[in-house]
Amino acid sequence: MTQSIDEARKVAVEMTEMVSDLLDVSRLEAGKMPLELALSDIGVIATDAVTGIGAAARRVSLQIERPSERLRALVDPSVIRRVIANLVGNAIKFTPSTGRIRVSVQGSEGQVRVSVNDSGPGIPAEFHDKIFEKFGQVEAARHGAKHSSGLGLTFCKFAVEAHGGTIGVESTVGQGSTFSFVLPVQGPAPRPANPPQPA
Repeated sequence: MTQSIDEARKVAVEMTEMVSDLLDVSRLEAGKMPLELALSDIGVIATDAVTGIGAAARRVSLQIERPSERLRALVDPSVIRRVIANLVGNAIKFTPSTGRIRVSVQGSEGQVRVSVNDSGPGIPAEFHDKIFEKFGQVEAARHGAKHSSGLGLTFCKFAVEAHGGTIGVESTVGQGSTFSFVLPVQGPAPRPANPPQPA
């Protein structure tokens, strides 16, 4: 009975997250999701994202590497925190309990790079772009390339691009995957919360 309740609760949470992702992807795609930009330490955001995952992270070896100096960019902290949490959560789902995940934050040449590396099953090269597309994860799953669920990676793509950044994956079957996104230190031009309407 308890197991059935836990499973039902898990499904409910997953459905809620999927609906939330779908709504946010639609708003980002239409350019109607305002960003509350602030000059933020990306290392701190990454640490908060990993800490917020909680118990789910305990079944794998999860490490975070960040430089001692601040790496700041003009971002919406809650959105970037969610991007990192999505990438780490996704890695946890597909990394065996004996595996490891490493989150790193690095800066160079006016950019900040956040990478999530796992020791999971890896992703065939032909699906490296598809898994970021809406419903592209479904096609990949049909071919046995399970490394995503819902619209989490699609949200990550649109969210990073809304900040003027780029996102991608490097992966080899049987050797794990590294999802990385790069943000410009200066950040994008602020998007008004309520853009003026044409006369």
